Amino acid sequence: MLRLTLADNDIELYQNEPVNLSYQFSDLQEINASRSNFSQTFRVPLTGKNQDYFGAVNELGIIPTWNPKTKVKAELSYNTIPIMRGFAQVKNVYIQKGKYADVELVVFGETADLSRDVGDGMLTDVNLSAFNHSLTATNIALSWAGGLSSANIRYGIVDKWRNWTSETIWSTTNLLEHGDFTPYFRASKLFETILTEAGYTYDSTFFGSNLDGLYLLLNRGNRSPIPVDADQPAANVFQIGLSANVTKSSNSFESITNFVETAPFFDAGGNVASGAFVPPYRAYYTFVVYVKGVISHLNEGITMRLASGASTFLATIIDNVQGGEFNSETYAITTAPILLDSTDSVTLQYALTNSGHTVEFTGTNALGAGGTGFAVTEITDPLSGQTVDIAGNMPEMKKIDFISGLQKMFNLVFIPDRNNSKHLYIEPLGDYLASGDKIDWTNKIDLSKDIQVEPTTDLQARTYEWTHSNGKDLVNDLVQKNASRTYGRYRVNDPENDFASGTKKIQTAFAPHVVSYIPGTDYAIHRMLADTVNEDKTIKDPLPRLAFWNGGESGVVNYYNDANTAGLSTTLYPMLSQFSASYPSVEDEDLSYGVERPFHRVQANPVNTLYYKYWMPWVNELYSSDARIVTAYFRLTASEIATFKFSDKIFIKDTYFRILSLSNYDPTTENIVQVRLVKILGAIRDCTYIPVSADKNGQISFSTPTGSTVTSSSRECCERYGYVFDDSGATSRCFQNLPQ
Repeated sequence: MLRLTLADNDIELYQNEPVNLSYQFSDLQEINASRSNFSQTFRVPLTGKNQDYFGAVNELGIIPTWNPKTKVKAELSYNTIPIMRGFAQVKNVYIQKGKYADVELVVFGETADLSRDVGDGMLTDVNLSAFNHSLTATNIALSWAGGLSSANIRYGIVDKWRNWTSETIWSTTNLLEHGDFTPYFRASKLFETILTEAGYTYDSTFFGSNLDGLYLLLNRGNRSPIPVDADQPAANVFQIGLSANVTKSSNSFESITNFVETAPFFDAGGNVASGAFVPPYRAYYTFVVYVKGVISHLNEGITMRLASGASTFLATIIDNVQGGEFNSETYAITTAPILLDSTDSVTLQYALTNSGHTVEFTGTNALGAGGTGFAVTEITDPLSGQTVDIAGNMPEMKKIDFISGLQKMFNLVFIPDRNNSKHLYIEPLGDYLASGDKIDWTNKIDLSKDIQVEPTTDLQARTYEWTHSNGKDLVNDLVQKNASRTYGRYRVNDPENDFASGTKKIQTAFAPHVVSYIPGTDYAIHRMLADTVNEDKTIKDPLPRLAFWNGGESGVVNYYNDANTAGLSTTLYPMLSQFSASYPSVEDEDLSYGVERPFHRVQANPVNTLYYKYWMPWVNELYSSDARIVTAYFRLTASEIATFKFSDKIFIKDTYFRILSLSNYDPTTENIVQVRLVKILGAIRDCTYIPVSADKNGQISFSTPTGSTVTSSSRECCERYGYVFDDSGATSRCFQNLPQ
């Protein structure tokens, strides 16, 4: 017996009205596409019971209680077996002879609409306040050990503007500022937080293991990590002035303490007390100083300065100006940016040349209009001590583009739970398809109807291209200019298919995180510098970048301690790269799609590029001359319809297939179901010889189709993976290409 419930209300059905259902393997990889299983339209009678639910939909002058704009939970079941869960939509109301009425419905299987639920929000909108922390040497070192925010944050060294060389690299006399370190945030944690905020839960073996070491670089074109709102430069500027004229007489430097912060003056961050400014954190501060007054003797001189404490000179304001000139004139001086610590205490100081004379500082109105006082007008490059705003440092990227980028990299599928569309199963496509059950449908096929067998030719494009976006940094620009492509691009061409046309491009919004050596050194870091002759090499609006955490690599790093008073040293520098290991070999992973010649030392190019590991099996199956799509008719029970998965392997006679769609299933009849399937092919070798390892000299070993390991291969299989073929000797050999 067929049963329909709407919002848990039983709906009476016509006994003979067919309800045909269709199930399709929608583009589960396409998270921006909203497609679902569905029923064909069918009618239900407007009985008294049904009218209690729908309302007077048959009365033209009455507004019905049913809201056609609102999704209503629906469930179709047959003999207590649920065969479709989702929502219902009223399509039409039919009135016959002015007396009888039918309601026409369609039921859609509920699927996750991740794009809609995540929305157009940016990564900067994600609530990551629990991960905010103080920028200190202690926390930076803690991140290297995995102890900062449960290893969700790692600090790396990225050249964003310094343009380091062997002569300017960090040393005991050129310590790294805390702000020279760049935070990275774990990609899987960001992904989890985005989904949680959108109301989703998920299970994923892949996210729980493979992606724990993947991190997103946090930079928006800033030189130092951006602080939280309370620590923002705009929140810490001030302007102080005199509450009343004041007379002074010291001939040694003395601080003026008679300043106030009340209107018309202000102290936004509460950093001023008794005329002394204590910086909230280590940064560059620009001061504007206004001085107006009168000296009691024409030949008396006055010098004024900004100083920290009693003796630390910061900037000269006026130097030995005589009383004849210092006579109700207003002096306005803007300083160059001054590096200050939170341990500094900045005051405006004066000193007369001789004792016995006095100076009266005047002007109690706003600075710039003849008053005496000083202000901080600009704070740049916070370097230490600020509270780092993790969300505020996120790159300029939509949340859905971040999720989509991960999908495009790892060929992920998003499978909604049958009973809860907001719970997802997320795995690479290959892993998902491998998880299905083996089911024999040989005896269920209807041989009285045509079986259609078609090649995959019409599904093929002439060219497939996988690529990241050009990152505008030195290395990426070099590849773009010299090779006219983005670093790590991979293309598949099929010149043998005369009917294929067009190009299908799979492109992420991430830029390649390429590691290269600091000139003249063995330090391999990401150099996010603009390729420009200008002095400022900071990249404006940089694209987001993902990298693997490689741990510590041998190399001394000297950096300031927490108090910025002395140096600390480590013999391992933090390394993050496109590879899953700092010194990768054949078996490691590469975040490029295609094999590239590296810009730093490797044992061997990893075979496991994004294309090779996550996309190649699908492409090889699509382009194989043995690939087939079969359309046939099967007699399936309600239980089989309710429990099948698109990952199941369907055995028919002597071959396994995977379901693409089921059409026109009527659970109330013995009708057969049209099923569209694709042939499952065995593992297709990418090349006759597959790289498996490299020795210390960079010579590559290969596996053969029979499973043996050899040190010789064909030129084609050697060069296919970015290695160098050498046939100059008695036996051909294959070697790792040297860094560029």
